[in-house]
Amino acid sequence: MARLSLSLHAVKPAPDKQRGKRPSRGLQSRLIRVFAVQATLVSVATMLGVYAAYMIAEDYLVHQALQGEASHYWTLWEEEQAYPLPNTANMHAFMSTPGSGGALPRSLDALSDDYYGRVNLDGKHPLVLVSENQGYRLFLVFKEEQVSRLAFFFGIAPLTVVLILIYIASWLTFRQSQRLISPVTQLARIVDTMSVRDGTELPEKLAPFGGIDADIDALVDALNHYTERLQAFVEREQSFTRDASHELRTPLAVMRGSLDILQTQMNPDARQARVLDRMRATVRDMESLIETLLFLAREDNLELIPEPVLVNPILPQVVTQVKEALGCADVPVTIQEDGDLMTQAPERVFQIIATNLLRNALQHGQGQPVEVRVGVGGLQVRDSGPGMTPDELKRAFQPFYRAGGGSSGYGLGLAIVKRLCDRFGWQLQAESAPGKGTFIRVDPGPPPA
Repeated sequence: MARLSLSLHAVKPAPDKQRGKRPSRGLQSRLIRVFAVQATLVSVATMLGVYAAYMIAEDYLVHQALQGEASHYWTLWEEEQAYPLPNTANMHAFMSTPGSGGALPRSLDALSDDYYGRVNLDGKHPLVLVSENQGYRLFLVFKEEQVSRLAFFFGIAPLTVVLILIYIASWLTFRQSQRLISPVTQLARIVDTMSVRDGTELPEKLAPFGGIDADIDALVDALNHYTERLQAFVEREQSFTRDASHELRTPLAVMRGSLDILQTQMNPDARQARVLDRMRATVRDMESLIETLLFLAREDNLELIPEPVLVNPILPQVVTQVKEALGCADVPVTIQEDGDLMTQAPERVFQIIATNLLRNALQHGQGQPVEVRVGVGGLQVRDSGPGMTPDELKRAFQPFYRAGGGSSGYGLGLAIVKRLCDRFGWQLQAESAPGKGTFIRVDPGPPPA
């Protein structure tokens, strides 16, 4: 069966170093996109309007004007057939007589009686209107240059001015909008760089934003109130964990002492001895869990230490303690060192991680050998147990989840490992498949320089 792999966390910097990472699309980029689309649409609409006005001027107004000129000329021509043809700076005319056709350019002679449009005339393309009356044909030629000049002065020039005004207005509006959202962006940066333990400093850092805007003031107040509630919740959680763990130490110590007295005074038989051993292992397990909870309650105070710590010597002691606590001294556990594993986290952090990984492997390995490898690639623990399905593997690092519905353990070991790896930005990788066992690797990254 092929091995199933799930990479829970890629190598990443510690959470403190991740702060300041911005989303790919913020308010400013959205504003830029909105104003760009708006300016583009208005520009296109304006150009289409000017083009439509140009086409109307050419195809309707000029056409109507030339038809009016032709009608006026025919009226005058009927009164006096020797009336001269129109000839102005922008228009001139040709006349063809019935039968002979008159002296016409070749490009005009082939036109129909109701033609209107451009014609190639001596290399130019003027607008031509053909009008017929009693067999006579009148050709009114309107100069194209004049239409183009009018289109420029009454179309292109106003269009350019309008577009420039649109762009200036859009830019000024964008700058104003940018100034309005600037406090929101600054607030986001401040909040993003804050940690829970620094929450008391947030009101002081947000003080300069007071009085800028009513909405900004409401946001600042909401952030301050939320930070206060969040910090109070974290303090209550840590206090409860710390106090409960301290209170549980005393009854566990009494139970351990009582078991030792029973072991020495009652001379138990084999069955009773096994019961006492299970009770003693449970007490040790609870003491280990309480110690871990106390350690995690102080997690916010954990920082990378300046001097690197060698992890290799920790592992033999961890193996001995875990095997003794679980009562599985006969299960083979091999430690293979491929090199020195150095980390700048406190030694106790890696001891807790190794303890929980080994405990998980022994509890779910069904008595099969467990392999521990340590080196520059991190700490690796592999068991030969029943393995997990992909769904179980996805949930294995959730608190209180026990794969296969097993009753051993509390379902917190791997969750604690994941929490500590997240705290220091270490890579956590898990692979498993039914019948193939489980492989877990914790890599704190390259060794310190």
